Amino acid sequence: TGTITEGKPVVTDFINISQLSNEILLTHIASAEHNSEHFLAKAIVNYAQQKHDFALKPVKDFQVTAGRGLKTKVGHYQVLIGNQAWLEEQNIDISELLPHAHKLGLKGKTPVFTAFNGKASAIFGIADQPRESAKQAIAALNQLNIETLMVTGDTLETANHIADLVGIKTVIAHATPEQKLQEIHRLQDEGGKVGMIGDGINDAPALAAANVGFAIGHGTDIAIESADLTLVNGDISKVAETVELSTYTMKIIKQNLFWAFGYNTVAI
Repeated sequence: TGTITEGKPVVTDFINISQLSNEILLTHIASAEHNSEHFLAKAIVNYAQQKHDFALKPVKDFQVTAGRGLKTKVGHYQVLIGNQAWLEEQNIDISELLPHAHKLGLKGKTPVFTAFNGKASAIFGIADQPRESAKQAIAALNQLNIETLMVTGDTLETANHIADLVGIKTVIAHATPEQKLQEIHRLQDEGGKVGMIGDGINDAPALAAANVGFAIGHGTDIAIESADLTLVNGDISKVAETVELSTYTMKIIKQNLFWAFGYNTVAI
């Protein structure tokens, strides 16, 4: 989802269901997320800093699970931050937050769950807009008879919302980095030539496994290193242009080889 959107997410909703104050929650959550490179984490930290003036708390035992979330000790609290699957895997009862998550997803917002000391505490709604060129880029790929899929770690509601805006019909949501990689291999096993466009750490294995990997220029270093091509300005419409250019180039190469071999055959 983050590859198709502008990459400028902002927190639009913050729902606190705990008995802790907003200031305490935001201070500890921002402290936990402060050193993260994830774009959602940066949005949460920016939101917290806009709401309150605070000093960062010391963080201990910091653990991150790719495609899920983080667990850490901040001050006196054990803090969990991540998606629905992450908190459920940690045996957190999030039933009170799920109706809020559903409403956020229907609006195209990504829900981020938090828990303090084993109890669900709050949920963030984070929104981003599709890139201006995204819809045209998908249309151009479809005109080239290239099937497009969105494989994302986001929720199904949010993914469907973004996919509808840009014209993608096939969506695979709640995908871990391993599942993204498996999807690449599945398509290849079916005889497909697969191109992968990505920008994050979670995309790196799939970018490396694809027949052609396209990294967004402002994405993470590991994504850029794993890909074959880098879209310098993050313009995904360049993918269709790249395919057309490479097709034309191969056509010229084959023509040149034909005439070269033909000329030499006649000469011999």
